Amino acid sequence: MSVLSGLLLLVGSSLLLWLAMLGLALARKLRRDRRELRSADRRARYAEVFGTADVAAIAATFTGAEDDEEAQIDLAISIDAGHETLKPADFEAIGRGMEASSLRSRLIADLGSGRALTRARAAFLLSRPGTSAAVEQIAPLLGDPDPDVRLVACSGLARAATPRAAEVLIAGLAAEVLPPERIIERLGAPWAVETILAALESGPTASDASLVRALGLAADPRAAGPLAELLRSDSVEVRISAARSLGRVGAPACVPALVTALSSEVWAVRAQAAKSLGTLGAAEALQPLERCLSDRAWWVRANAARALRELGDPGLEVLREAVEHEDRYAADRAREQLALHAVLVEQAAA
Repeated sequence: MSVLSGLLLLVGSSLLLWLAMLGLALARKLRRDRRELRSADRRARYAEVFGTADVAAIAATFTGAEDDEEAQIDLAISIDAGHETLKPADFEAIGRGMEASSLRSRLIADLGSGRALTRARAAFLLSRPGTSAAVEQIAPLLGDPDPDVRLVACSGLARAATPRAAEVLIAGLAAEVLPPERIIERLGAPWAVETILAALESGPTASDASLVRALGLAADPRAAGPLAELLRSDSVEVRISAARSLGRVGAPACVPALVTALSSEVWAVRAQAAKSLGTLGAAEALQPLERCLSDRAWWVRANAARALRELGDPGLEVLREAVEHEDRYAADRAREQLALHAVLVEQAAA
């Protein structure tokens, strides 16, 4: 075989291989496009049925997806999408429709599957209507060996938004079944506040600081008084979290407790208390915050200066006086916040 013939053979083989790969890619794209078209069509039909609040029609729709895993995913996505358009009565009908369908029994059975993906899919769809009945069904999956399944169960429990769901999530937080933030962000809502407060009152635990952070995320005024009390906790982490959370849910009645916290032996407590006093607009904290400009901890000085700026004219006047402070660190923080105030004023006028 000549060199030319060899080159031609090599080029021809490469071309055939390239064409085969191109054909395979096109075939995959066509299959994907067909799946996406079927999925879009199903979701449109599901959305139409869900909007009718017809329990019998909804039950038939769920039953029709009993043997089709892709359809089950589309059902869950359609229910989620309905949060922008459907009314509470519609979701109640969706829940009743699922309970009346044969799919529900299939999903409950799938929760015990040996495949993590099957367990996750079943928990995902079972929890979508947000019914209280789903709580006990998916609660065991919060201890599943697969982390993705545990995350789906965590999300599903929050979807139910019941006191029992909160209890299960709090237990999961204590058992460290997931990174704390994943559970805190689910518990950080008004529906869980009463249960969290009851848990905190039952006695100190290792997860109390996380529960206090969840109360801050919930931003519910019911937590203000208990959080102020927790500023006296034996746990440093709880005191820090309580001081931070009061900036979100605090009220004038909490200001004295935060002012007292400015004298804490723990610099992080002092820093968070100063920040929250500024957020709450606590004008009565002017003098304590001024003293904190000379604090030995940088973060306390910085947060106190910021808080004074946030208190408006009285705080700004304190900062102007602090520019001549004998403590150069206090003077630096004062100049910094006054410069920031000037920039913000200029931006607002632009």
